[in-house]
Amino acid sequence: MNIHKENNRAGLSTLFIFFLIFFQFPAVLPAQGLARKVLFLGNSYTYVNNLPFLAASLAHFSGDSLYFDSYTPGGYTLGWQPTAHGYDPVSLAKISSDTWDFVVLQEQSQIPAIPVLRDSCMYPSSLILHDSVKSANPCSRVLFFLTWGRRFGGMQCFTPNYCSTAFSGYNQMQDSLSRAVKGIADSLGDWISPVGEAWRYVIGTYGMVLHDADDSHPNLKGSYLAACVFYDMMFGKPSAGNSFTAGLAADTALLLQHAADSVALGYGTQWNFNNDLPRVQFNLTTSGDTVFTHNLTTGAGTWLWRFGDGDTSALYEPWHVYPGPGTWNITLHACNDCFCDSLYKPVTITSTGIQTCFLPGRNIRLTGPDNHGILKTIDFPGNGTLILQDLPGKISLSLPVTDGRVHSGNPAKGIWIWTLYTENNVFAGRGKIIF
Repeated sequence: MNIHKENNRAGLSTLFIFFLIFFQFPAVLPAQGLARKVLFLGNSYTYVNNLPFLAASLAHFSGDSLYFDSYTPGGYTLGWQPTAHGYDPVSLAKISSDTWDFVVLQEQSQIPAIPVLRDSCMYPSSLILHDSVKSANPCSRVLFFLTWGRRFGGMQCFTPNYCSTAFSGYNQMQDSLSRAVKGIADSLGDWISPVGEAWRYVIGTYGMVLHDADDSHPNLKGSYLAACVFYDMMFGKPSAGNSFTAGLAADTALLLQHAADSVALGYGTQWNFNNDLPRVQFNLTTSGDTVFTHNLTTGAGTWLWRFGDGDTSALYEPWHVYPGPGTWNITLHACNDCFCDSLYKPVTITSTGIQTCFLPGRNIRLTGPDNHGILKTIDFPGNGTLILQDLPGKISLSLPVTDGRVHSGNPAKGIWIWTLYTENNVFAGRGKIIF
């Protein structure tokens, strides 16, 4: 059996004493910024050097706060029973014990590299744990802990009957671990903390030793680098410049901080970073004193537009009339069931009154109505559809256009927005008209 137990408890005493001293003097600490609540489920790779505390310390010295709980028995796995978080009542109870922002899942370091155990243990239990997290709190994020390969690779045997191929070195084993973790995280839409890839970068670039004497567990540099990666992913901020060094030389800590930032934030899409956030985007067009919005946002279901003059709208694509010339910031705040995103753009109004918006090369205008309620389209003699909407955006009329003529009926008096489409449903023009 080649499962590694908790064998570095003595190394925690200094950190624990520091923890006590650290929180005795809150007056000297920076103001609180972002706050995260995190549950770590893993084994000795998380326990050694108290990785959660290192991450919390980085957060604290950045003006943020990380409240954490952890359950990390030595040799634990996600799915190999009886040492499996996916079936352990303690693990499952901790998942439902709080509204966690993140639940970190760390697999035993060999299982992802052994295909039969990866498929029969790791993947099914990852699904169980993912579902447990989402059932307890749909807005909690599952964060897979991508661990590191053994220092010299080699054949990895979880038990005598379950062995990997003989890896030629660290990089080949890391390839296997990264494929396995990314495969399950991508299939579930979960995030990845790419610690092993940050290790690969530091080992390959600087030749720094990050393993402990057993060539498996992390030394303090390895755990500190892991903590920087976790801070980057959980808070969406770079670690570089953080004054917390965990006792490492300042230049060493800074090198590891930059490495974490390069891998975690520099390749965020690879790790599904912010894949569950709405992506706000919109375009604006103006016509006189009126701005028209074109909503390009994805992943959202509610909208709040702020036009900069005190008015707001919850419509998907509102328009807005300004009181006169000037420049305002238009902000769109969009949300899904859990998260929100915002974007603002300036708009400049240079004139007031009723004008016409049209495609380049066209001068489409709308005139009328005459005594019979007939509207005429200028520079559009064909057929199509005219959409009339009252300025609050509550009423919408769809009227056929025949030979450039439209029977408007008897709409309410006031300002109406019109949009013209060709018979092939191609946008042709837009403007305002008074009835």
